[in-house]
Amino acid sequence: MEAFRIALEQVLSIETILWVAVGEVLGIIIGALPGLTATMGIALLLPLSFQLPFAPGFGMLLAVYCGAVSGASIPAILLGIPGNPNALATVYDGTLMTAKGQASLALGSAVLASFIGGILSLLALVLFAPLVARFTLMFGPAEKAALALVGLAIIASISGDELAKGIATGALGLAIASFGVDPFTNSLRIPFPEVFRETPLATGVGLIPVLIGLYGVSQVFADLPRLSAAPGEVTLQRFTERFPSFRKLRSMWRIILESTGVGTLIGAIPGTGASIAVFIAYDRAKKITASGKHGLEPVGTGCVEGVFAPEVANNAVTGGALIPTLALGIPGDSSTAVLLGALLIKGILPGYQLFQQKMHLVYAVFLTLFLANLFMFLFQLKGIRWFARVIRIPLAYLLPIVLILSLIGAYAVSGQGFTTAVYDTAICLFFGLIGYLLKKGGYPVAPLVLGVILGGMLEENFRRAVKLAQGNYLVFFTKPIALTFILLAVFSVTLSLIQKRRAAKTMRPMKPTLP
Repeated sequence: MEAFRIALEQVLSIETILWVAVGEVLGIIIGALPGLTATMGIALLLPLSFQLPFAPGFGMLLAVYCGAVSGASIPAILLGIPGNPNALATVYDGTLMTAKGQASLALGSAVLASFIGGILSLLALVLFAPLVARFTLMFGPAEKAALALVGLAIIASISGDELAKGIATGALGLAIASFGVDPFTNSLRIPFPEVFRETPLATGVGLIPVLIGLYGVSQVFADLPRLSAAPGEVTLQRFTERFPSFRKLRSMWRIILESTGVGTLIGAIPGTGASIAVFIAYDRAKKITASGKHGLEPVGTGCVEGVFAPEVANNAVTGGALIPTLALGIPGDSSTAVLLGALLIKGILPGYQLFQQKMHLVYAVFLTLFLANLFMFLFQLKGIRWFARVIRIPLAYLLPIVLILSLIGAYAVSGQGFTTAVYDTAICLFFGLIGYLLKKGGYPVAPLVLGVILGGMLEENFRRAVKLAQGNYLVFFTKPIALTFILLAVFSVTLSLIQKRRAAKTMRPMKPTLP
């Protein structure tokens, strides 16, 4: 209890509270701006944290982490543009709710879901950090490749009625992910002309410019014809509803618990990240709500359930990713890698001895993470009314703002010089055109993004697993965890197809009975 008292005194100081509040505001802003990620925000504020005592400095970085993950839902819901990959799955039901005049309810649901996911994952961090960390050590290349396969299997669920088109765009995403250099031999996959060999074009494409182009720039292209059209009515937003009712929350208990479990576990597996977690949680919620029973609305129709599942999951990743970071010294994702660097620079070595000899520092991390989640909830709740007013901005002003922010995000994300920044901006514009053409042709964009995100992870871990097994391709069926994931992927695809066939039968008109 002495260690907890020391940590409580440090965290409840005016200095710590102020710096956590500053970090939270900056994190929300960073998350809401397209292309700016939590990792970038933490890295930018890392030098400042060195000048502060441990609790204020590390608390500020944790607040940026939580704020950026949660803040990405704001443009995802209002504009259909995820601030970063964490909010990819929030776009679907979030934009549909905005179109219904429920932007305030969607934003409030996202904030509440973020808070619930963050607190429940913090509880898992406090209670099960060493246990979960040991379990995630069992994830080798074969298990990670099988997990990527589960992510790709979700294409069947998010493709709607156009499964063939979803598979086609998913395959395109996998091809884009393989563009560049071979991860093992470092040789160019495509024989570029000599003039291009020394340019960034030869190294492949980054996820963030692709993401901004497909969701941000493509939406600008799609909305351009509306500028010349007669102005329509702006959907009246209802600001009285900020949260779902308690009855609705109680009916979503299974969605909340499963999404928390998915986010915490996947966050604790090094090298995975929230992008997989949000889609798996969204897919599970879609299957849970498909029947429409227990007062649940079908996910994908513009409902609270479709916002809650991914937002609970992506914020549960924050606590989950800290589990191996603190217990083993292995970062769960890129953001916690920077946080690990902050710990090491402060002379704090994560692992068993940290929990045994410096428990007051561990308690300080737990308490500042709780404070960061609390501030995230309060600040975003206060801003809901103002956030929702974004969609009232006339289109003639809104489209240039979105385009400029998108290009700035693509330009700023590289951090590797002028040439690379210009290249990333060009990639963003190119994929904006690709996204526009896909949407116009009725092709879903999400499978392409999934392919880009998971392609590299699948290829690298698949090849590494086969090499370690000395060329035995059956290695994936000999490891229990990998086999479980493979069976789960098959089950997910099969269940999606069955549900779509049943839905098609119920929608099919009955033949009239002849007299």
